[in-house]
Amino acid sequence: MASTATIKSFPLPPAFTAADLYSIDEDGNAAAVNAERVSRMNRTTRAASQSGAHPVYQGMQNASRSQESFQALKRPPKLTGTSTSKNGSNYTPPASPTSPRSPTSPRSPTSPTSPTSPTSFAHEGIEGPRRRAASTGNRMNLNTLQTSSWVRESVYQSSPIRTAFRPDRLDRGPNELFNLLPGEVLDLVLQSLKGSHLNWNSESCATCMMRDLCSAALCSRRLYKHARVALYEDIQLVGSDSAAHKKKFKQNQGNRMSMLRRTLRTNPNIASLVRSLKVPHPEPPLNWSVSKGMLWLEQYEDQVATLIMACPKLERLSGPTPNYDHSFRKIFHALSTRKCLKDMTWVIDPASTPAQQQGGQRTDSPSKRGQSGPSMLEPSQGDAFLDSHRNWSSLTSLSILCQPGATLAPHRLLSRTLTHLPSLQHLHLCNLPPNAFNDNNLLSLPPLKSLILSRIVGITSNGLTSFATRSNTSHLQRLELRNTPLTSLPALARIFSHLPALKYFYLAQSFPPVMPETDSFALWMMPYLASSTIVKLHWDITSHPNTTNEADDILARSIEAGGFPALTTLRTPNDPEGRFQALCRPVDHIILPNDRFQRLNAMGGIPASGSFSAPSSPISPLHKSSTTMSLPLTIYATPLPGTDLQTARLAAQSRLEAAHNAPRFRFTIAADDGLAQTLGTVGFIGTLGSKISYHLLPDDGAVDEQGGLVDVADMVGDGGEALGGSREGCTGRWNQKEGEVADKKEKEKWWHTERGRWQRIEAI
Repeated sequence: MASTATIKSFPLPPAFTAADLYSIDEDGNAAAVNAERVSRMNRTTRAASQSGAHPVYQGMQNASRSQESFQALKRPPKLTGTSTSKNGSNYTPPASPTSPRSPTSPRSPTSPTSPTSPTSFAHEGIEGPRRRAASTGNRMNLNTLQTSSWVRESVYQSSPIRTAFRPDRLDRGPNELFNLLPGEVLDLVLQSLKGSHLNWNSESCATCMMRDLCSAALCSRRLYKHARVALYEDIQLVGSDSAAHKKKFKQNQGNRMSMLRRTLRTNPNIASLVRSLKVPHPEPPLNWSVSKGMLWLEQYEDQVATLIMACPKLERLSGPTPNYDHSFRKIFHALSTRKCLKDMTWVIDPASTPAQQQGGQRTDSPSKRGQSGPSMLEPSQGDAFLDSHRNWSSLTSLSILCQPGATLAPHRLLSRTLTHLPSLQHLHLCNLPPNAFNDNNLLSLPPLKSLILSRIVGITSNGLTSFATRSNTSHLQRLELRNTPLTSLPALARIFSHLPALKYFYLAQSFPPVMPETDSFALWMMPYLASSTIVKLHWDITSHPNTTNEADDILARSIEAGGFPALTTLRTPNDPEGRFQALCRPVDHIILPNDRFQRLNAMGGIPASGSFSAPSSPISPLHKSSTTMSLPLTIYATPLPGTDLQTARLAAQSRLEAAHNAPRFRFTIAADDGLAQTLGTVGFIGTLGSKISYHLLPDDGAVDEQGGLVDVADMVGDGGEALGGSREGCTGRWNQKEGEVADKKEKEKWWHTERGRWQRIEAI
């Protein structure tokens, strides 16, 4: 009795015959299948004989039109030296080159090939329910086999990675599985290794990271290529040199930079890998005094300049940034020659010589200088600053901080400078005087993705409104206004409505924007302030610490009316009545564990600035304009840095605890005996279902005392490199197990000089 089965047919390689491709009926048997096949072939034979479309060979004119003759007619000519079946019984060895060719026809009815004996799949048509003639167009050859689905399946099944990972493989060579991993996987592994050392909450440091990358590079030749790229593309030299290096090279600082410079100069391939470079903070010599001068600082800057020149594709220089006083410095000249530079931070000092007008013009009077700011630069100084930007066609981020008394006047200087930066996307300006940046400069800015204006007193609300309505601001995603005279609330409404891509908006100033009396009727139409794209909003008005001002009230009502549908993060440090906290998602607690017990990064602790010059003095008063004449006199006072976030968290937590004692809902439970009991659920502050989070944490790199915002002074600061006070460094033993006994050599292997955990701080 014949058994039946169901087989899913797939195209098969040439090793299988055409008979193996026939589909088997589940309800039939082998005899029925063969009978149906013969009947179908007979019908095809009669149709072919009636049509007479194919010529008949001479030796077959008197032969009956049988199944064999039809197969012979439909079969293409057979090449000399080939066989019909390689593995079957009808296999014929290739003819000898010296034997004469047989005069008989290559297609003979007495040929051993018959319909019942399968032929080679590479030379025969597929016979069966869908039998077709084996013409050149439909005959399966090597070209069609390569594009068939069975070929793709066979390539996947026989791939080297799948074959090597088979569990029955016992003949694996050394490192066979590791060598089959793609390079992208190795890069991800090394990036994860670097992240485990350099994260904000990591106990390790950059020195431990470089040590582990060096160990990974020595594991195998294949991993060496990827580990070398991960090691040299972002070089971080943090902290002071070790005592052994100081003794060996007889230098107090710069020993690691000297060794790195020698490596980069002798190996150009490694030098071309460097993209980011972090230089250590300069250290004065032990016997240094003010009377001996600053020769050691000049030597340090020159050493950094030579290291920059050894990196042809440098994109970023991190660490302490020397101040620029419009005089020639080797370090700034070296940076100006790096054509791949993408990030630059300027800390402008007053000019080394008094700025004077050229061409016999008189200088500004003292009263005029007090109104317009510092005097202008000399033409040669302006041209030198402009020439420094000519090679930076790849620069994407530019930050400029003017120290008190410094300037970039005339205002056309900055506009001309930005024309040499076609790739600029992020601009951060801080404390520029009115004669260096005003409304004209604001309107001439190129298309940007982020703009930060901190203590820019030369612009007005009308200038901000005109800037928002320009076509080149359609891609602006981030706008920060810190202590900038935004005096008009309608101007803020126009900014929100005319920036279609704005996602992050920050406003921090000591006075609230006011609403003109003629536009008071518009407050009945809520939301007055609206933006469909803003995701994060920072709002800090410091002039009303105890009551809600009018601008806060309008913003809170606008958010409640649905004016910010995409808003997910709201940071309002000055929220005395909890208006904004009530609009956000309810939370259990807001304060951090150490807010009530200690204060980190106290004002009298480690200085935030890591520049080479003295800390900046208070900012000059705000210059009066036509739009600020009606404001109170507090606008001209020294701007406050911002509301302390630690104080804001404590105030928000006290409001939250007070709400816990006041039940939000009350339930009355009645018993069968008629007694009723009233229970109240614990209260909370917030709106159920709201997707807005009440965020009172500083940005990465910022501190609570500054309002949680990153400024240029933070970007050029130490970034956690300096040690002292409550700040502890890393000695390389962060992963040492407790109680494990190791010999002296093993301890020295993992130990290194104590260095701080430096973090790169970015305002973008």
